[in-house]
Amino acid sequence: MEKRHQEYMEYYQARLKKYENNSLYPHSYQSEKELCEAIANSDNLDEFGRKVEDGNLAVENAIALVKDQETARKKLYQELKEEIRLHAPLRILDVIDTLKTDLELTNTVSEIEGEVSNEIALDLFTEEIYYDLLSLEEIEVFQSAEVPDEWKQEINQDYPQELITMGREDWNESVIPNVHKWDPEWQYNFDLIWEERHRRLIPIPDEVLKKRIEQFKIYRGI
Repeated sequence: MEKRHQEYMEYYQARLKKYENNSLYPHSYQSEKELCEAIANSDNLDEFGRKVEDGNLAVENAIALVKDQETARKKLYQELKEEIRLHAPLRILDVIDTLKTDLELTNTVSEIEGEVSNEIALDLFTEEIYYDLLSLEEIEVFQSAEVPDEWKQEINQDYPQELITMGREDWNESVIPNVHKWDPEWQYNFDLIWEERHRRLIPIPDEVLKKRIEQFKIYRGI
């Protein structure tokens, strides 16, 4: 065996070892094993090259890696109940076995990731209420503050109303135009707040959150 052939064989054996006994990469391990066997059973590198081309082994190797990675992502997102992020691995795994070239693989994965990135961006606007919690608390504090009669108008009414006016202006002039770049038909969906991926970010009891949601509607003019 030529030295270069031996070096290539050692290279593929090292790649195989990387996935050995790793439960996250069963498809990659099998694919690397096929490459190792192909080069080990070839008389020279030219024969090995023909085997790789005829068996589409390089593309199958790339597909195997993507399949393992997306399977792991699928499992993680299911455990975390990340329903929107889960769309990408589900869609990729649904078509992965139909792909025949590296270009198809790259384009398909990129297209799906792009589509789901848009879905994630839209979903993240649900978290506006999380970022508004301090403002909502501040408004509530001033509205309910016990102050001398001569300060009631300013403290209990005027200042909270200024904050609400600022919140509504920001919503209409910044938040909504921004989100409509992604989806012109988007409207805030209050039901999404209670889905686990959003709810776990808000460390307050349900009854308090219900009150904050009503305050949020007033603050943002929804």
